[in-house]
Amino acid sequence: MLLYTNADADQMAPIAKAFEAKYAGIELRVLNMNDPQTFQRYATETATGVRTADVVMATDAVGMLNFVGDGHVLDYTDPNLANLPDYAQLAPGVVAMSEDPLVAVYNTALIPKDKQPGDLTSLAKLSQSLKGKIGTTDISNSQSFGAVSSYVTEHGDAGWKNIEALGPNTGVESGNGNLMQKLAQGEYQATYFVAGSVRALIEGEDAAKILNYTYLTDGTPLLPRAVAVTRKASSPDAGKLFVNFLLSVEGQEAACEGGFTPYRDGVECAYGLPAVEAVVGADNLMLGGYPKGIVENKDAIAARWKKAFGR
Repeated sequence: MLLYTNADADQMAPIAKAFEAKYAGIELRVLNMNDPQTFQRYATETATGVRTADVVMATDAVGMLNFVGDGHVLDYTDPNLANLPDYAQLAPGVVAMSEDPLVAVYNTALIPKDKQPGDLTSLAKLSQSLKGKIGTTDISNSQSFGAVSSYVTEHGDAGWKNIEALGPNTGVESGNGNLMQKLAQGEYQATYFVAGSVRALIEGEDAAKILNYTYLTDGTPLLPRAVAVTRKASSPDAGKLFVNFLLSVEGQEAACEGGFTPYRDGVECAYGLPAVEAVVGADNLMLGGYPKGIVENKDAIAARWKKAFGR
């Protein structure tokens, strides 16, 4: 079974190991690429008639909705949906395998834990004094766009006020790797809207002596990581088994090992949804599938962000 995913190899390793142990007759081949590459590669391969992905995994809401609209997704309804919240179903044939938070990460040598802002509003107010010492990722990054769109959908004008206060004072990187490297080296003191996958990398490592992540009480969007069986899958039955596994308790536990955020009830996980809720409170969870109008509003959101950040 062939999977195209935006998750890196370390994240996927526990899932692949558990899936292949459960289904010994199925070999899971994982190709890691960003979301635009996933959708473009699938389109190119299907157009030329070569082997393509059986399952795609992506965070880009707009890209996935367009992928569905173009007829590339098999309308498969997994039995596990009966045991999951309504927001698990993102579109026909598309489900969330995890609800991954965007977090803030601080350099504790430069900003001690007791001085680290616990919400984005406070960070925005401090941003002038930290000009050039705060970092985030570019709006072209699907996770960054997902975070910004969820945040401003939730908070409206007040949310945009914070984004626009942060913009002139924030350094922008293409991805989380550069962001975390510069944070660890002290080039940045604070970062926000960072992919939650960094949590597993920080805890239990030397990085934990320098870096600390937190869930901002007013600014922790939870982005659904979508999975779908493709229309042109060569192994559609294996693809369905994989989606079924991801949504099961066993699959959600394996996802936790990789640093994903499982959301199914009954799954014990240090990175699970209850851990986020314990910090931000149930009323502040930015959760519920894709933001309404995200496809139609994408260009306007990106343009306003670029203006704020001088891009």
